[in-house]
Amino acid sequence: MTTADVGAPAPRNPEAAAPRQAPADRPAVVGALISLFVLAIGVTIGLNPEGVVVSRDPGYAPMPVPLLIVPALLAIALTLLLPRGRGDAEVGVRRPRAVRAEAALLVLLACGFPLLVPLLPTDEDYVLAKAVMFLLVPMVLLALSARRRGPSIEIGRPEVRGWVIVLPALVLGVLSTLGPFSSGGPSAWPPLALLLIAATATAITAGVGEELLYRRLLQTRLEALVGSGTGLLLAAILFGLMHVPSHGDGSLWASTAQALALQGTTGIALGLMWRRWRRLWVCILAHLLLNGFGVLLHLVGLLV
Repeated sequence: MTTADVGAPAPRNPEAAAPRQAPADRPAVVGALISLFVLAIGVTIGLNPEGVVVSRDPGYAPMPVPLLIVPALLAIALTLLLPRGRGDAEVGVRRPRAVRAEAALLVLLACGFPLLVPLLPTDEDYVLAKAVMFLLVPMVLLALSARRRGPSIEIGRPEVRGWVIVLPALVLGVLSTLGPFSSGGPSAWPPLALLLIAATATAITAGVGEELLYRRLLQTRLEALVGSGTGLLLAAILFGLMHVPSHGDGSLWASTAQALALQGTTGIALGLMWRRWRRLWVCILAHLLLNGFGVLLHLVGLLV
């Protein structure tokens, strides 16, 4: 089973009529990218032997880096062990030039956002900028391109049981909130109305917006251009770098290493779920649990 990108009419030109297979990965490039993540983890551990604080909210205590990355590593292992399903998850290229142009646009958005964040005066501006750059701009531009000339890529979608593929999402989201691998929680919660507004905004812009941009749109096109493993890792790097302004509190290079070690590793887990099954809702579920499971437990606690 295959799906076209950003729903569109049937192709209208010869270039779009016969999808070509994405290129194979170059092992040396994949190895170099994996080494970058390993280096980032090692540097972060070396700079923070007592652990790192994952949030600027009050109440979070330092946690050892090896413990913090365990949920992502377990989700990666579980994703690889679970059935792939029937059919392939390959990317077919219908319009190569369009794929290159779209990938350049998406990389520009992914790189531009963390550069823009330090210039934003309020949290409301941060949420608005993310909504515009992660949801509105890419969807409108890609939809217009697909409407004119047909979709630029075709994505294979294996047939697999939903209850199977939800397990890595649960492992990643729940273990990051509860138990020995938890990053902790705030010492005080905001008023209920403000909490609900903030949680809803985060769910839309991070849970949906980030997964749409970094997995569904960007990773898929990078896979089409440079290979599935390389595209996955490059998207995870950009996903990690997006968190530098909001999570790092040291020097730029130390904050970058920390973002790649923690959020970048999480990006690999999310990217692998997308690459293996091509179900964006699984990635969104995992992301929603990562950001909101603690909030959900707090709200349940208020009711009991």
